[in-house]
Amino acid sequence: MKQNFHIGIMGNLFSGKTTLMRALARDPYKADLESLLGGAELHAFSERVDKGSLIDECLALFYHDRVANIFPTELAFLQMRTMQQREIRHLMTRDGGRGVIILEDRPFIDGPEVFVSRMIVSGEMPPAHAKLYQTIFHQTMRNEHIRLPDLTVYLRTEPELLERRRAKRAAEGDDYAETISVDYLREIHNSYDAIAADWRRTLLRYQEHAIVPPDADLITLPADIDMHDHPDYVHVAAGMIREKVRRMVMTRARA
Repeated sequence: MKQNFHIGIMGNLFSGKTTLMRALARDPYKADLESLLGGAELHAFSERVDKGSLIDECLALFYHDRVANIFPTELAFLQMRTMQQREIRHLMTRDGGRGVIILEDRPFIDGPEVFVSRMIVSGEMPPAHAKLYQTIFHQTMRNEHIRLPDLTVYLRTEPELLERRRAKRAAEGDDYAETISVDYLREIHNSYDAIAADWRRTLLRYQEHAIVPPDADLITLPADIDMHDHPDYVHVAAGMIREKVRRMVMTRARA
């Protein structure tokens, strides 16, 4: 019987999501995950912020004047993620003998739960814009039949360490990193910690709008070790993810 599995990876800026995603999408980790589901086919989806793209242009405006450009930037991200979800839905529902494993950088609810919520609480996003965004977001979830991940991986890193990574990137010429403050990193960190600590309740709030796997779960991985500079830690993180997926797949098989 064909089996599918969806893994979402979330975490603060500079926490190592891209490094981990790239590693999991290559052997030997790719083959390990595929074997857990009887030879399923792995597909990786990263945030599509290509140079010169609509999102890239919106982000440039956003970091120049955050308050003035919050709403269109978040709509641009929502549109990009919606297009990715269509691709994911197609892969998970198509006919064929092989199942699929989806690796997704920032699950669909990541933006609204963390970044948009922070903007609303801080007052950066006006109440009218917040209501409109939430209306569009929930309608999109229902109309597009969004399915949340089976397993969400939270890469948790202390803000002070993220600030060091940010400063290093900025010194290397990363214009985007130069615009980020340690206070911003701390606020995003607190938002992630809050939803991770109450993950079950977070998922319950989406049952009305999205498809939520009944056994959907979250695993928190310490990411204070920089996976880019210390590839050995990628092996540790990949092993923990593999073991969690294995247990979930075995539990489903027994059900």
